[in-house]
Parts: sequence; structure tokens; C-alpha cells
Amino acid sequence: MTWVEQDEWIYPDGYSMVCSSFVAACYKQSGILPQNVQATEMAPKDVTSMTFFDKNWTRPDACVKADPDLPYCQLIGDYQVILGDYYSTIDPYDHMDEHCPSVAPDFVRPDGC
Repeated sequence: MTWVEQDEWIYPDGYSMVCSSFVAACYKQSGILPQNVQATEMAPKDVTSMTFFDKNWTRPDACVKADPDLPYCQLIGDYQVILGDYYSTIDPYDHMDEHCPSVAPDFVRPDGC
């Protein structure tokens, strides 16, 4: 549990990724996330907290119709996804999240993580 999982590790059944690490791997492949960040260390909060999202965009009508209250676009789902105050607030940095502790149930991290 104290080792940073490496993206290049291949397990007997192949690569091991959950949804958030897959999204972070896509960010890396697109070039918007530093290559020395381990996508496998990313949680859902991490991939939505990075400043890749324009908070001042004009949502298309389909987004507003699907949910008029969200500042981002959620087109489907039985439950509203609430991203919280952390949405699009952290600039990506080298070795992001590799040494950041968090404690359940709120998973609060110290400043700078």
C-alpha cells in the first residue's frame, strides 16, 4: 500500500484500471497531463478537480434541458453527479497525488495535494 502503482504494471489479466484511472490515462495520452503522473493513482475527485474544464462555458441546450442547475453537462442518469467546490480547481503537476495522504470517509487531503 505504500508503493505508488505504476501505469506500466501489467497483471495476469492485463492492465488494471478503474474509470478514473482510465480517464487520467486518456489525459496523459492527449498530452494535457504530465507523463510522469501515474494515472492508476487517480480517483474520481482527482480527474474532475484538474483545471481542464472551463467553468464559464455556455452549456448547449441539451445540457440545460437535462439538468438546468448543474454548471457542467450531465445528459443521462438517475442521479445528479455533484462534483463539489473542488471542480476544476487544481493545476496538474509532476508526480501528482503520489504522496498525498487521505483519510476516509471524507478523504480530505492537505493543501498542495
